[in-house]
This record gives sequence, C-alpha cells and structure tokens, in this order.
Amino acid sequence: MVSSETPHQTTQTIEESLNRIKNDIPQLSGIVDAFRDLLINGAIAQSELPIPQFVDEKVDRLRFSQGIPMLHERKIHVDRDAIMGVSELLIPSMKKGFPKLDVSLSKLESFLKENGAFLDELVPTMESIAIDEPEELARQLEIPTLELQFICYELTRPFAEKISERVSPLINELNWSKGYCPVCGSWPVISFWKGSEGRRFLNCSFCGQDWPYMRTQCPFCENNDNEKQEIIFSEDRNFEHAELCHECMKYVVGIDTRNMIAAPHPLAAPLGLIYLDVLAQDRGFQPGSTCAWNILEKTERSI
Repeated sequence: MVSSETPHQTTQTIEESLNRIKNDIPQLSGIVDAFRDLLINGAIAQSELPIPQFVDEKVDRLRFSQGIPMLHERKIHVDRDAIMGVSELLIPSMKKGFPKLDVSLSKLESFLKENGAFLDELVPTMESIAIDEPEELARQLEIPTLELQFICYELTRPFAEKISERVSPLINELNWSKGYCPVCGSWPVISFWKGSEGRRFLNCSFCGQDWPYMRTQCPFCENNDNEKQEIIFSEDRNFEHAELCHECMKYVVGIDTRNMIAAPHPLAAPLGLIYLDVLAQDRGFQPGSTCAWNILEKTERSI
C-alpha cells in the first residue's frame, strides 16, 4: 500500500496507535514497549531506503490474474550499504526491546560486518527467509534458529515494505482474488473492515500491502461455507475480532474501523489484538501468517 503520509506522520501514527493500546489494554504494555522502538525505527529505515531497482517493472497481467504475485521470481538488487544502515538502526532497537536476544543479535551483527551480502541474497526470497533459510547459519553462529528467524524477519521487512511501495501503483487497478499478498505472496496478518459497507481489506504480514478480499471467504483455504466460519470477540471491544475457519483451523484477527475517528496503524494494530490470538489458539486454531509476535511466542522461554 502506498501511503500519503510523510515519514514523520507515519512514525507519529505508530506512536499514537501504540499509546492507545497501552491506555485501553494495560495488560499489553510490556509487549507494546518491547516493540515500540523497533516499529518506529523500522518505519524510519523504510523511508530512508533507496527505491529498489527491478529487472522488469511490467506486470504480466495473465500471470497476475492466475494468482501469481508481482514479485514471483523477480530479481531485486539491494544495496549493501542500505543493508548495513538498516542493521545499525534496528539491531539496537531489538537489543533494547528484547534484551534476552542480546547474545544472538551481537553474533549476527559481527557476522554482517564481514558478510554484508548475506541479506542481499535473502531479501528477494521475501517471507521465506524468515522461515526456511537461516538454519545452517544458525548452526554456524550457534544462535537458536527461531531467534535468527525473528531477527532476519525484522531486518528485511523495511526492504519488503519499500518494494511494496514501489510496486503498488502497478497493481492497484488490477483484480486480485487470492488470500495471499499480490506483491510478495505472504499471508495476511490482519483484516480491516472499512467504509460504510464494511468492505474487508487484508494486510500483508511482511511487506505491508493491503488488498480487498471477500468477507465471506477464508483467505487461507478459500472456504466460503458460512457454517464453517466463525467470528469471536470480546463484548467490551466488539469492534475487534478474530475470524476463524473450521475448515483449515486457521484464523486472522481483524478490526472494524467504520466507527473509528482514526484507524490504528497496520504495523501497531496486531499488537493490540494479541488477546484474540490467545482466545483463538486456546480453541485449537492456528494463525494463518508468520509474523514477529508468533515467532516470539515459540521462543518464549529464551526471550
């Protein structure tokens, strides 16, 4: 999604969204404070990145209509200096927010200074770098794999967001009917109901792109049987919900923004819905996307 906000306005919106979560749900103050610098500095890093260069910026409309994301098999050049700049900004933010990751962060920081091409090779694979690739490096650096996944996810996300900003104008007028991101192919982390009719928009867990999607269909398995779908919410916060699919047993959290003066920033909003993640997972459902907080959930004992 291309935002009309200036970098200062974006960081201010993130800050305001995080403060609202703390005021409304004090029990989430710890997780909000842990992510605060990382989210704000990630937005700053994204704004300062050079525009990525593509081998071919044309959209293959046929492939796109068949559900092939814009960046599928695209080659993207990422400047090494930009990678180091993002690392120098975000690694201290992670050390501050997640002090128990300090050893792993320091090891990767030293590695990057001598092997800057590491992320240059991984960025084009988008979300998969946070899930599959770091295992060999984790063994080499003696870093727990899940911790390395979290770190790589956060270091590469500003690049993914910059790429999405570049690509969005090329695809915004095209039809996309899939539940995964039309830019990078990642799954949604949150849905927003917008406008007088409550149109549903999904927001990508990795590059931040949003796209319209049917309210009556599961984005993960395309089940559209109302009898196999369910929405759960808290009575005192009925504008926030989790959308459950009994077919694939996955869910996505969501916010109905129709009566809001200002919707929360998509980067901050999922943090305020963690209580719904807990409710859904207690009932046996799994999050449909991989994102920072559910990677961290798996590494709870180490951080």
